[in-house]
Amino acid sequence: MNSKKFVKRISLCILSCLLVLPATVSANGVQITPDHFPFIKSLPTPEVQVNLMDSESDLTETSLSINLNRMEYNTLAVPSKILDKLKERLQSKALYAQEKIEVSIMLKYDAVVTKEEFIEREWEIFNGNITDLNGFGGYSFFAALTTDEIEQLVHLEEIASLSTPDDVVSVYGEPDEHQSEVYLNGATEMTGIKKGRSDYGVTGNRDGKASYSKNDSVIAVIDTGIDGGHIDLSGGKILGWKDFVNTSSTTAYDDLGHGTHVASIAAGTGAGDPGVETGVAPGAALVGIKVCSSNTNCSTQNILNAMDWVIANKDTYGIDIINMSIGSSGSANASFCNKVSSAANNGILTVVAAGNTSGGSDYGSLNLFAKCSDVLSVANVADPYEGGWYLNPSSNRGTGSVGPTLAAPGTSIRAAKANSTSEYITYSGTSMASPMIAGLAALMLQASNGSLNYDFKIEDYGMSGYDKVYGNGLILGHQTIKAASGSSTGSFDNYRNHIRAQTNIAASNINLYNIKVNSTDAYFANTLIINNENGADLDLFIWKPGVEPIQNGQLRLDLAIQSSAGDLPQETISFKPTATGNYTIGVLAYDSATYALDWAGQISIP
Repeated sequence: MNSKKFVKRISLCILSCLLVLPATVSANGVQITPDHFPFIKSLPTPEVQVNLMDSESDLTETSLSINLNRMEYNTLAVPSKILDKLKERLQSKALYAQEKIEVSIMLKYDAVVTKEEFIEREWEIFNGNITDLNGFGGYSFFAALTTDEIEQLVHLEEIASLSTPDDVVSVYGEPDEHQSEVYLNGATEMTGIKKGRSDYGVTGNRDGKASYSKNDSVIAVIDTGIDGGHIDLSGGKILGWKDFVNTSSTTAYDDLGHGTHVASIAAGTGAGDPGVETGVAPGAALVGIKVCSSNTNCSTQNILNAMDWVIANKDTYGIDIINMSIGSSGSANASFCNKVSSAANNGILTVVAAGNTSGGSDYGSLNLFAKCSDVLSVANVADPYEGGWYLNPSSNRGTGSVGPTLAAPGTSIRAAKANSTSEYITYSGTSMASPMIAGLAALMLQASNGSLNYDFKIEDYGMSGYDKVYGNGLILGHQTIKAASGSSTGSFDNYRNHIRAQTNIAASNINLYNIKVNSTDAYFANTLIINNENGADLDLFIWKPGVEPIQNGQLRLDLAIQSSAGDLPQETISFKPTATGNYTIGVLAYDSATYALDWAGQISIP
């Protein structure tokens, strides 16, 4: 996040020194025999040094203030009409004067000529060169052109952008058929959003009227569309609609389903299942913008055109917030970042998904749209009903000092199912976490009477302070709404404690921690985040109360009741304990590394 663009107030949790005490069982370390080593991995040395560690309770609340009133209203540089994908293609090889390359031509949505009229007018360029008249939709078509012809198009007023037919991104979020008992209210309950709505009387209905209007909090959803026929999203909730795929459509629809799910998380009324499937800001209004022709074909050019449309129609529909739960890994897109800054200059907050990687994410996977300095990007955590708090391993991460902005629940979120009238479906992904924050921003606007200073309250997770995995940390919904309202009364407790540790570890060492589990009613979540980006390998083990990890000079990994031994920079163990008492948690190092450990549950430090 650009410090020139955002005013941050981050009070970091100061960890106590983590004591590293040599185990008394052996001065030279302990042995692991093959019988006691359940994984096919080898340590650098046959002996393991044992270190007994301390942990620290984290009760520190931090703040992330995004003040659109204090944005620098600089004149933004006019971005090139040639987008990055086409630039890369042109630079990858020296083209002969008459050699052609396939180009995606995108007209401005408000061009005074139709696509067909434009092609006819510029027939000298396009004669015999059209490869796909449909392109990415109503404003787009594909043609094989020379570099001279590309240069001619750049100077034409009607051209919005030029790129390649493969310049597409995908939706983030996958159906989760395993979850069936806990619903959308589980996430809003555990973040404190649900109680915050009640305590401070906010829903996103800023004008207090029964009908939706531009005077309410208004969220623009750039996605696959919105099904206005679903009972949670009907009744005039969708104020505006723009379709960049099928430009003749005038009524909101969603033939793919993703955008409907996202929209109902942010602002669904829950009318199909009252009190259970209520969205974050049920009184907020929506604007739907369709940019995807399939879940894996969301044109970057359509997205840029959509951003322009949102900014141009801010006053028409009262648009306050943009949610975009689509993207791809890659370098920051300068054209999109320019649009986000323009939106911020016009008082519009842009919230995007950090991205997912099926099977688990590694460093450098962060959504390219999340890398803009003025964007608010959201990682995906599991809430306590889903075994959390822990970071979903699929949530994409950054590198160095670049990562998501914060984290919110996005695991097993049940919300509106498109084209069903009143049914629901469960999805998991940062696609679901992003509208949690967009909806929360809508509540903040009402609580603050329209203040553009979005002061998010956060609990630090992962490495101390801002990191490339959780960002600034886990959203605290109740505290955020309370701060926006200016109230000094009201509190929230989700009856989960958070304990954390952070340290370095050398190869062939194991660090042991003791955590007391006080109840078997709640999940016990253990999350190990490896900060190194070089593939350093650490594994996580848990021994139940009464079982010693070190017996007769042997490290008994085989006696651990839970273990996680993957190859990604995260190990997660979450389970319902069968007994209370002191559990031993071990971090075994195959390489030297720096890591953070977070524990959540009904737990305490012994």
